[in-house]
Amino acid sequence: MKQYKILLVIADGLGDRPVTKLNGLTPLEAANKPAITDLLKSSIVGLMDPISPGVIAGSDTSHLSIFGLDPHIYYRGRGAFEALGAGATLNHGDVAFRGNFATVNDDFVVIDRRAGRKLEEGDDLVKELNEKIKEIDGVKVKFYKGTEHRVAVVLSGKGISDKISDTDPHFEGNKVLESRPLEDTVEAKRTAEIVNLLTRKIYDVLNSSDINKKRIERGEKPANIVLMRGAANYVKLPQFSSYTKLKAAAVSATALIKGICRELGMNVVTPPGATGGIDTDYNAKANAAIELLKENDFVFLHIKATDAASHDGLIEEKVKAIERIDKVIGSIVDKIGRDNLIIMFTGDHATPVEIKEHTGDPVPVLLYIPYPVVNDIVKDFNEKEVRKGSLRIRGLDVINILLNYSNRAEKYGA
Repeated sequence: MKQYKILLVIADGLGDRPVTKLNGLTPLEAANKPAITDLLKSSIVGLMDPISPGVIAGSDTSHLSIFGLDPHIYYRGRGAFEALGAGATLNHGDVAFRGNFATVNDDFVVIDRRAGRKLEEGDDLVKELNEKIKEIDGVKVKFYKGTEHRVAVVLSGKGISDKISDTDPHFEGNKVLESRPLEDTVEAKRTAEIVNLLTRKIYDVLNSSDINKKRIERGEKPANIVLMRGAANYVKLPQFSSYTKLKAAAVSATALIKGICRELGMNVVTPPGATGGIDTDYNAKANAAIELLKENDFVFLHIKATDAASHDGLIEEKVKAIERIDKVIGSIVDKIGRDNLIIMFTGDHATPVEIKEHTGDPVPVLLYIPYPVVNDIVKDFNEKEVRKGSLRIRGLDVINILLNYSNRAEKYGA
């Protein structure tokens, strides 16, 4: 029996709701998708709940689920994945945070949670922090630059805990929060104190940085604080190959996703020009996936642009991103051949562009199968039309479904 290669394409934040400016259409409905529409002729479609119905999934928990790992068991917080994706080497017991370079005033009120989002000086700011902040109260501190405005922070030492609250208030106009212990332990109390001392030290370094003085002179907002959230102890995950028997690779430019994929043992590629934003080089990602499919059983292609556009309320940009993704899928099919691939296209969660935040809505899912099956008959791939399809799955079902239709599944039982 022929075994097929598997391509999993996830458009981050793909799911949406009817948009007023699109006359009640969703971005998926409004987008021109000839390649995806062509695949519908031999596909089954439907809806997926990344975690469970109504649960608002983060990109971290949803990807764990989609990769076959129950986040209720394996999720310890986003910080460790963010740090791994940003290039950190973590040891058991390290506490890692995901963070934003942000702008605050003298009273620590947040003016911009993303310091303008695009931060060309990010690498230099991280270098300055690492040079001027080595440790706090005997605990080593290390900073790692992520994509755009993102930065990872890692604490290494004895007697520390991830059971502490965020310093990120999550909304502009609010003051930076004091971290506090989330359990009554010496370790949690000490770690919260260290994080609060670290936050003040970061502000002192960045607020006096020549880099930020130049940003202000150019009329830009200074990146004078790091807002931390998602504290997580590092705990090693199972290897993807150990429970799927697949040789796997991933294409992504987003630190969080790269971190999860690397931790699962995938070969992770970030091609030149791939940014993790709406300005990403789609062709570079397509070409990287094409090359990886030659040597791997399973290739995961992650595209962040749809989510970035949604969070910023950029309706037209989300539509354009979907249309570019359609071209990416078409390019891969043309190069690899539609007879050689199982293709799943979906999102990791919904991010309605008018709400600008994740919601617990199910996301549309398409599964292209290159041989005769009882396929679904739908006119278009969008949130409304796929409700006529036969799939109603959870993220945890994805890998089993892909293994089954690629003829790689093993019998469960005698």
